[in-house]
Amino acid sequence: MRFTIVGCGALGTILGAHLLRAGHEVNVRVRGMRLKQIETNGLCVSGLKDLSGPGRGSLTINRPVQEDVLVYAVKTYHFEQAFSDVGSSNPLAVFSLANGVEKTRLLKKLYSKASVLGCMANFSGELGSNGVANFTRNVAVYIGGPSAHVRSIADTINDAGINTIYSDNIETEEWSKFVGWVALLVTSVISRADTGSTLANPYLAQIAATIIYESSLIASEQGVTLIDRAPFPVATISSTSLENATLAVTEIGEDFIREAPGHRMSAVQDLSFGRELEVEETLGFLCKEAISLGLDCPCLQMSYNIVSGVNHIQKSLKS
Repeated sequence: MRFTIVGCGALGTILGAHLLRAGHEVNVRVRGMRLKQIETNGLCVSGLKDLSGPGRGSLTINRPVQEDVLVYAVKTYHFEQAFSDVGSSNPLAVFSLANGVEKTRLLKKLYSKASVLGCMANFSGELGSNGVANFTRNVAVYIGGPSAHVRSIADTINDAGINTIYSDNIETEEWSKFVGWVALLVTSVISRADTGSTLANPYLAQIAATIIYESSLIASEQGVTLIDRAPFPVATISSTSLENATLAVTEIGEDFIREAPGHRMSAVQDLSFGRELEVEETLGFLCKEAISLGLDCPCLQMSYNIVSGVNHIQKSLKS
């Protein structure tokens, strides 16, 4: 199967390296320093798996897009530039590894609705300055949608080594991860610490629990029923008392400390490298939805102000 991966940060590199090792054709669309690194060393992965050097498949760089599967591995604020780089294409299937639920709506504006898949990516990594992606978590990637090829694509990625599951209710999967991810985004930006330490802190855990509750109200108004998925059992957290919800979040933090020590939210990595944060298409999206639905979500609004303020300073320092 032929894949084009747009952007090769940690997740794009990890996915591409696994597909290459499994014998598939992989075309990456990259620029700048990352282009030079891949031209020199290819796609290199450490951590859960050691994947370096050429795989059994073939790697091409910035080839015109003629793929079976098109994967956007860039953040949503880079979508406009990524769409421009890719140009006109007609893939059998296209999906994004980005956080949030807005990504799928954006893809449907450019590609046929029959080809756009929903995706909830729950695997993690961190791209080092040497161009090697440290693969830290391999929980599951859920994909689903109307494409006739969706099950085959899920099986292909799963067989390559990235745990992947077909879902016939992908919107629920996306929202259930998104609600927990937003809580972790906010608390990680505040703490700038590793994930375990952030969530195990009872003060930050209470903020996370409140964000999950308010976000669940928005999901419910959208007709989405949340489910419990690792790492956040958001359905349970959003339906219990604040005290119990806070305790549940701190226990998740303790699990991270034991099972994934040193794991850092991508936002913490972005802050350390002076990169822009994902705000408008995630927290901003939720705040706009809350207003349009007439919901009072004060913790989400305050969180948006905090993360937007940090992001504004981040961009000011960069310029």
